[in-house]
Amino acid sequence: MAMQTSSLNDLALSLIKILDRNNIFPPAINNPEELIGRSTPNSRTRRPPNGFLLCRKNVHKEARSKGTCNMRVISKVTGMLWREASAEEKETYEQLALDVQSLHSQKHPGYRYRPTSRSNKSVPLYHPYMNTSRSKSVPLYNPYMNTSSVSFSTPMTNPQVNYQTTDLLSQSPQEHDYFQYYQTQYNNLIDDTGMYQLYSTTGTWQQ
Repeated sequence: MAMQTSSLNDLALSLIKILDRNNIFPPAINNPEELIGRSTPNSRTRRPPNGFLLCRKNVHKEARSKGTCNMRVISKVTGMLWREASAEEKETYEQLALDVQSLHSQKHPGYRYRPTSRSNKSVPLYHPYMNTSRSKSVPLYNPYMNTSSVSFSTPMTNPQVNYQTTDLLSQSPQEHDYFQYYQTQYNNLIDDTGMYQLYSTTGTWQQ
């Protein structure tokens, strides 16, 4: 990027050395009829140029006579010349711009400048949750969507532990009763609708 800027500056300095400044200040193109811009019946009316654009038009004509048609270089040179121009030289272009604007108003009465896009189409504002796909069957995720009305097909229940397998048949009656007791206590412990059971250090359950 720095190399491109340096190259542009070098080309502008080379061009400004060979330009005839007397063909720019005062402007060689000073006829308002030539500066309005041609418009066809189906084209949009162009905006009248200001003083700086009129200066660039004269720089463009002089640069073409020297064999340069690069608009980036011409715009760079125009900016350099405009900054170095005196107040009287700028006033000449500003007065010429007023004459062009007056003639423009006569040819296009009621004209108002309305900036439009190149495609002449209104571009909708960006919305992060707007579904831009053609298919509307799958909605996009919205963190602010009200999910209170969403119904779940499978009810959410607490898991219940069931250790009643065929291996329990080989246990003694005392072991079976002991196992059933702790299974019930465990299921009650993970049930959020009941009270949590407290286990003491003595090995007995406290209600």
